[in-house]
Amino acid sequence: MNRDFATLQIVHSAGGGHHPEDAGWGCVYEHSATMVVADGASVRLSPIKSLQPMLDKYAPQYTSQVTPSGVASRLIRDTVAQLAGSFPLIPLDEMILQANQRLADELIAIYGELSSAAILKHEPHLTLLEEDARYLRLALPVSTYSVARADWHANTLEVVQGADAAVFILYQDGRCLQITPDQMAQHDEAARKNLVGQPDAPAQHPFFRQMGDNRSSEVNRLNGIYHNYVGPDGEIDQNLGVSVVDGLPQIANYMFQTQISLDGVQAVLVTSDGMFWPSPLDETPDAASQRIQAMGERITRDGLEGYLRALRAQETHLRESGIDPHQKHDDATGLLLTLGK
Repeated sequence: MNRDFATLQIVHSAGGGHHPEDAGWGCVYEHSATMVVADGASVRLSPIKSLQPMLDKYAPQYTSQVTPSGVASRLIRDTVAQLAGSFPLIPLDEMILQANQRLADELIAIYGELSSAAILKHEPHLTLLEEDARYLRLALPVSTYSVARADWHANTLEVVQGADAAVFILYQDGRCLQITPDQMAQHDEAARKNLVGQPDAPAQHPFFRQMGDNRSSEVNRLNGIYHNYVGPDGEIDQNLGVSVVDGLPQIANYMFQTQISLDGVQAVLVTSDGMFWPSPLDETPDAASQRIQAMGERITRDGLEGYLRALRAQETHLRESGIDPHQKHDDATGLLLTLGK
């Protein structure tokens, strides 16, 4: 692997409706290259005015428009950026755990502890927290994350990831593979099927896009209980949990980690979910593989900026043509590491 010919590109396009909550960073070093993308997700319960001191603290560093989850994503980015150049190399999971602890410290400074009871003292209107203490997760800032590090000497790529941020591998033989899971997919699908199964369900039924059906937004909101999940008795469940940075310690139990060889790799793509090419309803696994393959081919042909322009044009077409009236522009962030031969 000739690191002298490795190049790194980053693209970002804001969605709409709020200040961007994505954050990304990358750097090529003598011994390695590190990339991180973090995607903040709006706090699911609102309003939560008690988080204002945290926003005020970080406004000078970020922007006065930053959201609570925007702070979370930027803490991930900044923590990885601060630690990535260390040698010996710091494990990627340790970087994420440090970012999670930084967010926890900010929240504990406000609430005294991370518990539903503590938040209720500041936000008594959040009565849902009285029903189940685990709904604490719906009141916390939250961010997905994906970190990848290419080690030139070991000829390996290490990845740590949570929720639906992603890492794709573009191979020299033309293949494009997603090597990270979508940990929220099963919960989104279960909620969608639940909504569709109701007698008066609308014909067009992706639950998170049913703008005129309050049940859909409510089901989506409650799915936040799976973030760093614990069962009714505090147990960990690997089949249900989703790893996110929200300050809770269970993040470590649900991190996805893998390592692959760099042999035959042309490029590594790290993205937020806003960079995904739109998928149709009820997409089959084979169709998903074909969509990902087409993504890789377009990026190889047109470059990352060209791909992003085409993505935005496709989203606009889907919405304006009526194929998907609720198709939106999400925050989209991507880093592409192209490797020297």
